[in-house]
Amino acid sequence: MKTVKILAFFALMLTFSLNGFSQTKTGQVYLIRVTGYTGSAVNYSFYLDDTLICKLKNKSFSIHNIPVGQHTVSVVSGGLSNGKKSTPLKILVIEGEANYISVVSTQAGYANKITCQEITKNSADPLLAKSTENKNCLSAK
Repeated sequence: MKTVKILAFFALMLTFSLNGFSQTKTGQVYLIRVTGYTGSAVNYSFYLDDTLICKLKNKSFSIHNIPVGQHTVSVVSGGLSNGKKSTPLKILVIEGEANYISVVSTQAGYANKITCQEITKNSADPLLAKSTENKNCLSAK
């Protein structure tokens, strides 16, 4: 009986230790902001699944390792905005692959409307080349 308890204890400990070493599968998400002169003086705040993950100035980008699966990305302009997030963009993050999200600014009456748009690597490469990586994007610099 004592050996059964010891074996059960070790089996339980082994199960917990294996769960502790399991790694979450991730993919990369590039958040890119190259919006020209429109709102260039203010930070844009990016939200992943309604959680703030980054504030970016114009001509900058950031890279984030995100768990695989369905996610939503939205953006809100800093400065004198209404504070409402853009319509959420649904993305599918796949292990080991990159998603490229760019801010798009459109004219809506007298105001500019910003939204997120998923783009291809070929479209992202020129934008990344003329912008700088922000590795600490939660601080407004």
